[in-house]
Amino acid sequence: MWRYEHPTEIIFGKSVLQNLGDYLEQNNIQKALLIATNSSVKNGTTVDIVNKSAGRILDVVCGIEPNPTIENVEMCAKKARELEVDYIVALGGGSVIDCAKAVCAVVSENCTAIDLMEGKNITKALPLIAIPTVSGASSEVTGTSVISWKEKDLKRAFTSPLLFPKTAVIDPELTYSCPKHVTAISGIDIIAHSLDSLGSVKSNPLTEHFAVQAAKLAFENLEAAVNGNAEAKDQLAFAAVLAGFAFSQTGTTASHACSYILTAKYDIPHAEACAFTLDSWFKINAEYKPLLEIHAKNIGFSNVDELVNALNDLKIKLGLRTTLGELEIPIEDLEIIVQHSLDAANMKNNIAPVDEKMIRNVFLSK
Repeated sequence: MWRYEHPTEIIFGKSVLQNLGDYLEQNNIQKALLIATNSSVKNGTTVDIVNKSAGRILDVVCGIEPNPTIENVEMCAKKARELEVDYIVALGGGSVIDCAKAVCAVVSENCTAIDLMEGKNITKALPLIAIPTVSGASSEVTGTSVISWKEKDLKRAFTSPLLFPKTAVIDPELTYSCPKHVTAISGIDIIAHSLDSLGSVKSNPLTEHFAVQAAKLAFENLEAAVNGNAEAKDQLAFAAVLAGFAFSQTGTTASHACSYILTAKYDIPHAEACAFTLDSWFKINAEYKPLLEIHAKNIGFSNVDELVNALNDLKIKLGLRTTLGELEIPIEDLEIIVQHSLDAANMKNNIAPVDEKMIRNVFLSK
């Protein structure tokens, strides 16, 4: 028995962003706050959106860090409260959209970002329109937000059906101007989300279909997209949606659980941190779930080993670090990393039973 529920309306296509003003009017959205990336402010995209909103977007907030912090959430929530908005619009990558989700909860719950980090139950949230400018995080179609508490070296994912964006406006043209390294790291994120979903105890035939198709598109198109091919970037935008359809239901697993401390303590970018152990965990999970061999074939490889080798080759081609030495992480910190990884909530989603020794061996193999 399995169930699948996805509440986000998806509007996908080239130039669909140009219709945002009409959408705001048709849905009677009167007072919205736009949370955006710095680059969207600099290149004039936010001005264009505000101008098309007929006064319905009241202000723009930017300055969100690559791994959004409790301070970022509080800054945006303060502005949302001042303006008494009834909607949030997020324009950016996963960091901006994750921050916006947390803002939606904090404002409606009249609580703080720290309350969320400490496990406050989310019972209400402002509606959100998510507009991704990068293909990778899939935050536009998931009910999860990941926020960092730097003072405590914590990075926490919290999930609620109320955090699913009301609408995702996905315009692949917004990704065309992404720098090569952003396209590369985001594409790796699609693969990480897909392979993690396949290794989840919550996977089902539908999520596995989405995950396989997303991984296949990412493997086939990532290098071309990095080199500027527009059609390949269109395919990555679709792949990100499919990956979101998968892990929004299954949650992420071991590679993500191992990534949080790498990001929170050592400032390793999220997707690079996930990819760091992804190869090892996919092989381990295949031992407990032989179906992953068939999935590897459907993704385009002869077996799991060939998929893992292709993943590692891709990481090297894209300039991702693959050893603890390259990450400049001292071996003395290993036990802290192991404990943080084991304690992450999504480690329990992993199909292979995990203990400290297994995590330690995965990191030592790097």
